[in-house]
Amino acid sequence: MKQHTFVIANLIVGLILSNQLLAQNQNTAVLNQQGGNNQLTVTQLGIGNDALATQNGVSSSHHLYQQGEGNQIVGEFIGENNIGVHIQVGEMNMLDISQSNDNHSAFTSQMGRSNEIKIKQNDSYNKGGNEAVVVQKGQENMVNINQRLRNSRVFVAQVGEGNVADVYQYGSGQYVNNESYIIQGGRKNKVEVDQYKENQTALVQQSGSENETKIAQKKGADNMALVLQQGHSNMANVNQQGDSNQSLVIQHGRKNNALVEQIK
Repeated sequence: MKQHTFVIANLIVGLILSNQLLAQNQNTAVLNQQGGNNQLTVTQLGIGNDALATQNGVSSSHHLYQQGEGNQIVGEFIGENNIGVHIQVGEMNMLDISQSNDNHSAFTSQMGRSNEIKIKQNDSYNKGGNEAVVVQKGQENMVNINQRLRNSRVFVAQVGEGNVADVYQYGSGQYVNNESYIIQGGRKNKVEVDQYKENQTALVQQSGSENETKIAQKKGADNMALVLQQGHSNMANVNQQGDSNQSLVIQHGRKNNALVEQIK
C-alpha cells in the first residue's frame, strides 16, 4: 500500500512540474483569416512569445518568425496583394503593424532587446503600393512609420541603443512617390520626417550620440533633403516648402546646429 501511495505521489509531482514547465515555455499564436488565396504563417521558438494576426482579403501573404523570450507581434492586414515578412530575435521586442487597402509590402527585422516598431500603411483610394523596410539591432530602438495614399517608401536601419525614427508621409496626386531613407548608429539619435504632397525625398545618416534631425517638406513637390551628422549632440532642422528645393547638411563634431529654410 505504501508503495502504491509513493508511486501516485511521484506521478502527481511529475504532472505538476510538467505543467509548470509548459506554462513557462508557452508561446501564443492567434490567427484569423478571411477571403481567398491568403497565406499566414507563424514560427515561434523560445518562451512567452505572442503573435496576434488578422488577414482579410485576397492573395495576401505574411510570415512571422519569433525566437527568444517575450517578443510580441500584432498585425492587421486588410486588402489584396499585401505581403510581409517579420522577424524577431531576442527579448521583449514589439511589432505593431497595420496594412489596409491593396499592394502594400513590409519587411521588419529586430535583433536584441526591447526594440519597438509601429507601421501603418493605407490608401483610401485602393491603389496602395506603399513599402516599408525596418532593420533594428541593439536595444530600446524605436521606429514609427505612417504612410497614407500610395507608392511611397521608407527604409530605416538602426544599430545601437535608444535611437528613434519617426516618419509620416501623406501624399496627394495620382502617383505620390514620397521616399525616406534613414540610417542611424550609436546611442539616442533621433530623426523626424514629415512629407506631404508628392515626389518628396529625405535621406538621413547619423552616427554617434544624441544627434537630431528634423525634416519638413509639406508643400509643393520634388523637394530633396540630405543630412549627414557624425559626433555628439548635433542638430539639423530642414524646412522646405514649394517645388524643386534641394538641401545638403553635413556636420561633424559636437553641438553643431544647422537650420535650412527654403520657401518658394
